[in-house]
Amino acid sequence: MNKKILLTMMVCLGITMMPSFSMQAKVAESTKQSASKSIKSKNIEATKKTDKNLSNKINKKEIATNKGTMKITDKKGTLGPDISVGLLSGTTSAQVTGIQDFSVVSATGKKLAAFKAGTILTVERKGASLSLNNQSYDHTVFLKTDKNGAAFMVKGKKYRGYMKLLLTNGKSGVTVVNTLPLEEYLYGVVPSESISTWKENALKAQAVAARTYALKHMGGYASSGYDVTDNTSSQVYNGFSAETSATDKAVDSTKGEILTYQGQPIDALFHASGGGYTEDSENVWGMSIPYLRAVKEEDTPEVKSSWNKTIPLSSIGTDLSIGQLKSIKLSRLKSGPMKTSDRGVSGRVKQVVFVGSKGQKIITGNALRDMYGLRSTLFDFNIEGKNLVINGYGFGHGLGMSQWGAEAMARKHDDDKEYYKTILSHYYKGTDIKKIY
Repeated sequence: MNKKILLTMMVCLGITMMPSFSMQAKVAESTKQSASKSIKSKNIEATKKTDKNLSNKINKKEIATNKGTMKITDKKGTLGPDISVGLLSGTTSAQVTGIQDFSVVSATGKKLAAFKAGTILTVERKGASLSLNNQSYDHTVFLKTDKNGAAFMVKGKKYRGYMKLLLTNGKSGVTVVNTLPLEEYLYGVVPSESISTWKENALKAQAVAARTYALKHMGGYASSGYDVTDNTSSQVYNGFSAETSATDKAVDSTKGEILTYQGQPIDALFHASGGGYTEDSENVWGMSIPYLRAVKEEDTPEVKSSWNKTIPLSSIGTDLSIGQLKSIKLSRLKSGPMKTSDRGVSGRVKQVVFVGSKGQKIITGNALRDMYGLRSTLFDFNIEGKNLVINGYGFGHGLGMSQWGAEAMARKHDDDKEYYKTILSHYYKGTDIKKIY
């Protein structure tokens, strides 16, 4: 690259970087595609229901099916509503192993067959029918057991509750759904979305956020036969196999607690790390959400960990179809709060202007993140030889609660068992915690 181009890029890029910190830990990012959909959806609108109506709704023990309604009884009445989790969808063949003795039950509750513990069922589609070990059934059946604890195994993982097997809607193949009470579902979510050795208050905050998120997104995949997925399209759920005593305790000690804004459950988004500052929702997904506001994080090595990505300068012009790259226009990254048109409050990139020999192109930070597999949109550019180096901070979209930030706060107040409420109010502005069962 010639000297003239280098000087142009240095002026536009602003080479001065934030201090670098070593990466000490990594947590998988929790809300991605579904977070974008939910913020842009009508879920954020008020439904004008009272807290009493909300409690009545979530205590209703019914599961909708293609053949009617199947009632589920919660003997203790304290485990919350049932939630259906899509484990597999559109797969040609699936295997479900019964850990306990179990039965095949129709959508109307009729017992169709019984199997001993250890039986492996191969689930396939045969025309308009469901096939279990080559025995044909209607297009939707349930696998149930009367025992508590781990009941079935799918994808090498153990699960509580019961299984719903159905033909995939609008596609070939079959769908496997795990249905269980919300509190038991959280036993498999909290350890999958956090680290079980974290401080108690951090785990409690995660439990409340995850419970709220689940309730907010009930019915999100109704056309597919379930409420949420078991991956980052919703929140990660690894069933009974993921459970730990520490995370179970966090769920139990916050039982029934959710975050509300003006009386309604919020979209309790969370991410691994904000990189020092979280972001206003409109600067990430384009819509202003009153409780998703930018806030400062604790200044710890985990929160301020840095990452980088190296891209050949020669490939950028090709990737963007702008010919030979001439310059990049982006305000220099500084510690938040920032006030520039191309960056959010935290410094996350809203848009970048790439100028090439065949014209220029404006690219959003989210598009660049997807294009190059970046951990976040909190980044700056530097030039090293013939490469463009992207130096960044944080992990995730930057909205709502930072999981590492919550842990950093919890470390300072480990003796206060109620401090998780302060953590939640810090990351979700103007919200209340309500116990709904």
